[in-house]
Amino acid sequence: MTQKVRRHKDDTKTFEELTYNEQALAMNMTALQFRKQLAAHLRRAEQEDRVVEDVLRVRLGLLKKILDDFPEPKISIQLSKATS
Repeated sequence: MTQKVRRHKDDTKTFEELTYNEQALAMNMTALQFRKQLAAHLRRAEQEDRVVEDVLRVRLGLLKKILDDFPEPKISIQLSKATS
């Protein structure tokens, strides 16, 4: 029997065990945390006289690599201005 890895001592479920809605909430919270981390990282880069655009390009590359692991959606959405 394998032991399940828990993020915190009080966790009772792994991510896989969460419901769809619980997973969505967890992912939204992670995305918001990443936004804060990225903003702090870019501020630190600027303080250390790094090229902020290069730092951002590297982080965006990481996200692109993650998203490239998944197939593109097979839907297309067209937005058009409503006419009166």
